[in-house]
Amino acid sequence: MNLWLAISLVIAVISIYLLTIEIFSVAFKLTGLSTSKIRFQVGSLFTGAGFTTAESELIANNTKRRKIALACMYAGHIFSVAFMGLVINVIFSVIVLITSAPETPTFTEWYFIVLYVCSVFLLLVLFIKIPPINKHFIRFLEMVAINASKNKRNTNIITVLDMYGKNAMVELILNKVPPFANETPLYKMGLNKKYAINLLSIKRGTRVIDVTKDTMFKKGDILVMYGPLNDINEAFVKSVSNDGDVLIVDKINDVALINNYGDNALVEVYVEEVPKELDNVTMQDAHLKDKYNITVGIIKRKDDYVVVNKDTIIQKGDTLTLFGPYKNIKFLFEKENN
Repeated sequence: MNLWLAISLVIAVISIYLLTIEIFSVAFKLTGLSTSKIRFQVGSLFTGAGFTTAESELIANNTKRRKIALACMYAGHIFSVAFMGLVINVIFSVIVLITSAPETPTFTEWYFIVLYVCSVFLLLVLFIKIPPINKHFIRFLEMVAINASKNKRNTNIITVLDMYGKNAMVELILNKVPPFANETPLYKMGLNKKYAINLLSIKRGTRVIDVTKDTMFKKGDILVMYGPLNDINEAFVKSVSNDGDVLIVDKINDVALINNYGDNALVEVYVEEVPKELDNVTMQDAHLKDKYNITVGIIKRKDDYVVVNKDTIIQKGDTLTLFGPYKNIKFLFEKENN
């Protein structure tokens, strides 16, 4: 293979490699995975590094994300084989150039080869890393994915920018205005009182509009909000979906690791479904300390904190702060029969 062709193919494969990583990142982003967690997970899957972290459970516990992860791993293996084959071809092409040429390649010839490679890589890095370019490129990929969706006309797309326990900072593309907000000014929607959602900004077209009490949502608006992710999902996604398949999170309790202390851990659990053995059972009868060595430290119910005593009962929607063996907490609150 000609040396220039071999080098060009290697650069082309690397370019497609980076583009594919961006595509998988957008795919995870549209399932509601936090932006701060995407890069590490996609890199691990694509390179086959196999890192196992608590964040990987966000993918393992969601059917759509598992399918994307599987495709990402397959694509990564294919690219690895193709890249290694091309690198070997480049090495052989260099050997042939040196051994078969009547004269040793001149400095000028090597200079142009190195300059060619460096220039292409510099342009590629600039394209990916310059924020304005990257932002528009990612937005283009998102719109392609949204337009390709069979539910595009009825589905609002939530992108989780960052998570704070059960709360999240999200960006939402409003493809359909929810019934509670249809032709309704902001002060009558009850976003904060009913859902504990704070609206931060609205982008309409190419400009960010002034948000007042009389502002009304319009199709195509891009909203930036902060509040409980499940409530945002309930208000803006489930309420406009024609089927039950459009969800940000699976029907599973959100177990978030705060810190490790040897075998024990400080954990925050958002209770989406009360485990059967704790359903309508008081703390005294639950025997959490005896059975699982779990201590219930704090229970937050809506905007109030519940005093934990022997008669306290865990309810759906509670946020629990627990201390005990991490594996026991996960077993109790994440097992399939909950």
